[in-house]
Amino acid sequence: MPERKTIAAYLEAVQGQIRWKRARPLLVRELERHLEDQRDDFLKEGKAPDEAERLAVEDMGDPVTVGTELDRIHRPRPQWGLLGLTIALAAIGVVLRVLFRQPYVQQMGITRFLASLGLGTAAMLGMYFFDVSRLVLHARALYIGTLVMTVPLLRFVYPTYSFSLMSALYPLAYVLWLYSFRGKGWKGLLLTILGGMPLAAVCCLIPSASGLFILLFSGLAATLYAAGRDWFGVGRWKGAGAVLAVAFGLLAFLFLKGYLNSFLLRVMIALRPELEKEHRGYMGWVLHMFWEDVPPLRSVGGEAAMPVNAGARIFGGGQELRPIDFSHDFLPASMAVAWGWIPLALLLAALTILLLWMLVKGLRQSYLPGHFVVLAVVLTLGFQTLFSAALNFGFVLFSASLPLVVGNFQTVVDMALIGLALSVFRGNSIAREGPGRPIPQRKRLRIKFEYQ
Repeated sequence: MPERKTIAAYLEAVQGQIRWKRARPLLVRELERHLEDQRDDFLKEGKAPDEAERLAVEDMGDPVTVGTELDRIHRPRPQWGLLGLTIALAAIGVVLRVLFRQPYVQQMGITRFLASLGLGTAAMLGMYFFDVSRLVLHARALYIGTLVMTVPLLRFVYPTYSFSLMSALYPLAYVLWLYSFRGKGWKGLLLTILGGMPLAAVCCLIPSASGLFILLFSGLAATLYAAGRDWFGVGRWKGAGAVLAVAFGLLAFLFLKGYLNSFLLRVMIALRPELEKEHRGYMGWVLHMFWEDVPPLRSVGGEAAMPVNAGARIFGGGQELRPIDFSHDFLPASMAVAWGWIPLALLLAALTILLLWMLVKGLRQSYLPGHFVVLAVVLTLGFQTLFSAALNFGFVLFSASLPLVVGNFQTVVDMALIGLALSVFRGNSIAREGPGRPIPQRKRLRIKFEYQ
């Protein structure tokens, strides 16, 4: 029998035509199973083993043609547009930090700003070439690992700073935990909801209000999405209803027990900061006055028309206070004061386009676990953007940094998360849930060649 009429020789000829190394073993393994099934069918018809194998190979077609066709279909899908937009936004963030953080620049230089851009780009590209299915295969271990990593950070590192970075990973850890209970019925849904409690407890122990709300909102959205797709196997409406019932039940319990009193007071002060303008509402009150005098567009280098000197009136000081004096998180407001609100609106629009672009592409993926990975990344960065915008427009409830723009190491974390989401898009054509179980594509091409 000619060598190419054996399954082993046929597969060797096919894989020689497939250039994507990551796709090669997966495609060859799937093709091998198909050939073995064909051979078994011929054996059931009474053919001899050698003849059955030869007929199975002949029925598949010319190996070079099959391999070339598989190479054409299954290849990486570059995400140059999203990669470029992310790097551009991070670079804009570096420029803004250099321009509006002059005291910090004079003290530390711009090395850290440039290093954050370089490390962030490297982290994004590293995650971009990462195989997301490895996260899926070890979902529960990664969830537990995220919790375990938090302990030494809380004990040996400044809690607020370290957790501001760590909390960005919590929604992803929760989504991986959620994925591990697919098809487990009511038990799986219950364990999924309970899995969010240790993460929320850590947020409360810090305490980190922004991390807690990002986790709660992202977790609720991801769980509702999973229930809406009947991910747990309990029915769409039943699952979604149960999730909402637990959420509203917990909220009612906290309200009746008075645990939300201090938070509701903070919300009231954030809405009406003038009621506490000498204390907790001071920053919100000053920001409101800033925005009253911010024009749509101001020429760069022009004199900024400053509002009432709130610092002098309240504390008797002679120094004019700007949002830049409060925190790095107010960098977008400082930009608007200097240049007008239109440049800030364009920056927020570009960031929104990036997130919506990722969300739409993520929900169109045929690799279902990729939906949840992309959803976790988009929700995390989306709520960061929403909270940061609210903060800079005067709704001062808790601190929040604008993704890719504010913060050095925070930018590295944000870019790494974006790279992970883009890796889903890049490798969707060979996405798999587990060993030997390829995910069906929406348009599965059935290749049939006549043996020459």
